[in-house]
Parts: sequence; structure tokens; C-alpha cells
Amino acid sequence: MLTPMRPLGFTLIELLVGMTIAGVLLALGVPALSTYLQNSKLTNAANVYYGAVQTARTEAIRRNVPVQFVLTSASGTGSAMATAAADPAGLNWVVRAASGASFETVETKGDAEGSAGVTISAAGPAGFDGTIAFNGFGAPVPPASYTIDIKNPAAGACAAASGPSGPMRCRRIVVSPAGRVSACDPAASAASGDTRAC
Repeated sequence: MLTPMRPLGFTLIELLVGMTIAGVLLALGVPALSTYLQNSKLTNAANVYYGAVQTARTEAIRRNVPVQFVLTSASGTGSAMATAAADPAGLNWVVRAASGASFETVETKGDAEGSAGVTISAAGPAGFDGTIAFNGFGAPVPPASYTIDIKNPAAGACAAASGPSGPMRCRRIVVSPAGRVSACDPAASAASGDTRAC
């Protein structure tokens, strides 16, 4: 005796319930994904600036000549950037090495590539104009602390170690008076032993 086969597939009710659950999960996940993507943009920008400052220091030691890391608002490539004016809030940068009485371009980042929404704010000793110069020993000239803060204000406020806090994990590049270059998270607490702390 043959038994009738049960129809395969899903009913309309089952499909609607599944789609509703998927929609709710997606709606809950989109804000977290957006914050993650914006924080990734900050991390990528920090890695680019950290690498450029390290390149300037390394080239100064390797060539045994003064080398500058210069933040600038100018855009361009190659020799056009060798004389770019410094700007402590500039999104572009140039690494340039002394060559006789002038400078030659070692590496550049122009046209704010990959920096949509990111802002830069650099600080140093009195009279700092956005230029961090290294001598042949890899120490900054003048010997002082320099910082480059990387933020994304369009995506939200920076997270803070204490007080009001936002969703963004802003980054900071620090150059010590001895020339050590490090990347850190200003919101991380050194008291708790967090290695990301500034």
C-alpha cells in the first residue's frame, strides 16, 4: 500500500516569520556595523600616519641626514611636494630628506586619499607648524614630544577614559623626545594595564 508523500518546502507563514526575524536582526546589527566601519577607518588612518612617521625616522638614520615628516594641505606627488607648506591640520603628508641645500621627496600621501571624514590635529613644542624633523640619530629636532590626533567627528565623539564618551575609538601617534614613535588609544586606561593606552 502506497503512502501519500508529504509536500516539500515552506509554507507562506514560515517564510514570513523567517523574514521578520532576519529583518529584526539586521536592524539591530546595522548601527553596530556602522560604528565598526568608522572605527576601522580611524585605525587605518592611524596606521598610515604611524608608518609615515616611522619611515621619516628610519630614513634619517639610514641616510644619516635630516629628514622631515610634514603634514600639509597641499596635494600633488613627487617633487611638487618637496616644498609643500606645513599645516598641523593637513590631511596630506610628505616625507622629505635633505639633499644639499634643498629636500628631495621620499614618500607622499596626497589628495586626502582614504581619509573621508577623518580630521588631523598635530601638536608639538612652541612654534610647531606641522613638521617633525629627525636627525641622523633618529631623534626629533628640537627634542620634544609631538602628537598627531586622528578623529572622525562626522561619525561621533571620541570615547573617553572618564567623563562623557562617544562611540569612536580615536587614535593618537606620539613621538617621544628620544624619537620613539608609538600609536595609542587616548580612551584606554594605563591604570588598568591596557597596552593601548597613551
